[in-house]
Amino acid sequence: MTKRQLGILLIMMGVTAVAGLLALDLMRAGQHQGIGPAQKQAMLAAGVVVMLGLTLLPLGNRPA
Repeated sequence: MTKRQLGILLIMMGVTAVAGLLALDLMRAGQHQGIGPAQKQAMLAAGVVVMLGLTLLPLGNRPA
């Protein structure tokens, strides 16, 4: 696996996590309004994963 592939994988995982959190919030719309503190922390963590993936993209096809 190259660093570029690892970066793409991390970006996809982070975006999927954020999309899943938003979908979960929409499915439970009747119970609570808005995004809670735990969801905000999870989205922040997913954002960090995406940023890490973005830093690996320019490194090219060197093995990880």
